[in-house]
Amino acid sequence: MGSQEQTVCIETAQNVNIAYKPAGLVLRIGATLIDLLLLGGIFLLCLLIALQSALLKSLTASIVLLVVLMCYHLVCEYFFRGQSIGKQVLHLRVVRLDGQKLTFWDCLLRWSLRLIDISASMGIFAMLSIILSSKMQRLGDLAAGTTVIQESRMSDFNRPHLYDLPEDYEVHFPQVALLSDKDMSIIREVFETFQKNKEYALLESLSSRIKTLTGIETDMNQQQFIETVIKDYIRLTQ
Repeated sequence: MGSQEQTVCIETAQNVNIAYKPAGLVLRIGATLIDLLLLGGIFLLCLLIALQSALLKSLTASIVLLVVLMCYHLVCEYFFRGQSIGKQVLHLRVVRLDGQKLTFWDCLLRWSLRLIDISASMGIFAMLSIILSSKMQRLGDLAAGTTVIQESRMSDFNRPHLYDLPEDYEVHFPQVALLSDKDMSIIREVFETFQKNKEYALLESLSSRIKTLTGIETDMNQQQFIETVIKDYIRLTQ
């Protein structure tokens, strides 16, 4: 039943609802296994170092290592905007259902309840909760008001080196929420082709297509309009 085209609607700060595909149970288990392998590798590496030196023989050093391993998910999800290494590999991300930025408190709630729904129960509580929840949330998600979504390949489009939007950037055209990830992939590819070849005929047809899909009316020139649409989409989906 979970493989049906289920979506989670998240309202952005601009009062626009964006539909995301929630991460399925298999993907979330996969991300968890990747993280466990990573943590296990770190532990074994430190153990090998300890066998050859007195670095980790002290109680203090052992406690520090234990704390680092235990706080892995808390630290990663807070500083990497809702992603552990496993989630990054499988293109998953923790998001708040109200569209607000993930806070340290949200991450702390999710991390604290891992002890119950993942660690103590061997993941059984988490799996049951994800299956039974309408938004595929484990106990930590229910407490924090979050869920885990699948990011499309458009997530690469949000990287700062492509479009570094200021924090106070305001969306000009909320109608871009009507565009799908596939639409935006095509827009990006065509616009990148224009930037390389300066074929202005591409801009004309692309601009016309976007306006047809969204109903946007504007006096902006075509290049400025398309760049604004791209930036608006990034802001709405961040």
